[in-house]
Amino acid sequence: MFNAFIANFQKSWIEFKRYYFNTISSLVTVLIFFYLIFFGIKAVGGSAPTFGETIDGVIVGYFMWLMFIFSFQGVAWGIIDEAQRGTLEQVFVAPIAFEYQMLFRMISDFVFNILFAIPLMYFAAFTTGRHLNFDLPTLLYLLISGTASALGIGMMLGGIALVFKRISSFIQIVTFASLAFTMFDFSKFYYRLLPMSQAAFLMRKLAIDGLRFYQFSAQDHLLLWVVAAIYLSIGILIFRLFEKHAMTAGTLGQY
Repeated sequence: MFNAFIANFQKSWIEFKRYYFNTISSLVTVLIFFYLIFFGIKAVGGSAPTFGETIDGVIVGYFMWLMFIFSFQGVAWGIIDEAQRGTLEQVFVAPIAFEYQMLFRMISDFVFNILFAIPLMYFAAFTTGRHLNFDLPTLLYLLISGTASALGIGMMLGGIALVFKRISSFIQIVTFASLAFTMFDFSKFYYRLLPMSQAAFLMRKLAIDGLRFYQFSAQDHLLLWVVAAIYLSIGILIFRLFEKHAMTAGTLGQY
């Protein structure tokens, strides 16, 4: 099991290095898209009294959204990529269950995404004249717990990809729809039951108010982990249903 985790970690690292041009292009795209959002809001918001807090929320929400889409897209695109390469059936017949292999890949991808996302967030804040009060342990705590719900969404999309094969358009729809989960500061409680919303809500408290994880209320911690567990459990369940359907229909290796 440990060897499988190391192998997936090495695979992620090799792909980051081998396709370095694509990696650099992705980082540049992330910053360009952020500046378009930033200057667009600045042009509309002007010099409103609460504009400073709004911008801090936008910076945090944007990079939380990036972690969200990196997490759930990694599963779906990983399955699609395996099907295109013709290696999907080989992964399924391996001694280690496919769900565990996907989990190992998600963990390794999460580590590399963190290494890129955090410096980019500070760079974006610096170049826009903002100052974010980030406590690193609290930041990692919120990212880990928050992206767990995103992984559940990814497992759902991965299951759909097993059956319908080409779902790139649907992934794009979910990607932009998920922006609402993290970009806005929902004041109503039930909005925070959406994936990543509670994590983004607490992330704003960290960035704007400088709160640490031990300063969050017990209700905030409970809601954060309960929502993550629910979405992750539902995602695994739906994935297994689609997996069973694909294996019964004999379409697992088709593309």
